[in-house]
Amino acid sequence: MANYATYPEIYRRPTDTIVDVVGNGKAALLTLAASAISMLVLIFAYTDEVNPFATPASLYVYAGAGAATLFTGAVFALAFAGTAVVTGARRIGVRLRGMPATLMSAWIVSVVLVALFPTDPGAAVTSTSGWIHRFAAVGVLGILPIAGLFLAGRLRTGSGRAATSVRLLSVAGCVLMLGCLASRLPDMAPSWSVAQFLQQYPIDGLLQRMLFGVEIAILAVPAGMAALRAR
Repeated sequence: MANYATYPEIYRRPTDTIVDVVGNGKAALLTLAASAISMLVLIFAYTDEVNPFATPASLYVYAGAGAATLFTGAVFALAFAGTAVVTGARRIGVRLRGMPATLMSAWIVSVVLVALFPTDPGAAVTSTSGWIHRFAAVGVLGILPIAGLFLAGRLRTGSGRAATSVRLLSVAGCVLMLGCLASRLPDMAPSWSVAQFLQQYPIDGLLQRMLFGVEIAILAVPAGMAALRAR
C-alpha cells in the first residue's frame, strides 16, 4: 500500500487555489493580449462603421453583433487582468493597501460597468444606461494612470526598472487623460478658441484608444513580474 514516505511528491504537492491560478501573472498577460488584439481588430475591421480617430470606442456596440461582442470581450478581459494583477501583487512583494488598493478597485468596477451598460448611440445622454456608462468611462480613463503612480512607488523595492516603466507609462496616461478631457471642450465651452480648433480636428477617439493601450501596458508590467516569480 502506498504511503507518505514512498511517494512524498504526491502527498506533498500543494493544491492551487483560484487565487493562485488567477494571480500568477500568466492569466493577466493572456487576457491583456486578448484585449489588445480584440481592440486592434475593431480598429482595422470596422473603420467604415466607427471612425477610430473621431469616434469613442464605446460605439462599437452599435457596429454589428461581431463588433459588440469583441468590444465587450475586450473590456471584460481588461477588468479580469486588473483583478489578476491585484490578486498577484503579493507574489512580487507588493502590498496593495490604502490608496492603491482603493484606486485599483474603483477602476475595476468602472471597467465592469462600462461593459455592462452600453452608451447611447448619439452625442446626447438619453438613458440610465448611458449615464452609468459615461460616469464609469471617466473612471476607466482617469483612475488607472493615477493608481499606476502609486503602484510605481510600491514596485521600487522589488524592481527599479519595473517601477520606472510603470511611472513613465502612468505619466503618459495622465497626459492622454487630460487630452481626452480637452477633447470634450467643443461640447462644454464651444466659444473657446481651443475648442474651435478641436472641433475642426476631432481626435478624441484616437486619444481614447491610445490611453487604452497605455493602460494595458501599465498592467502588463506587474503581470509580467508575477508570471516570472511563478516559474
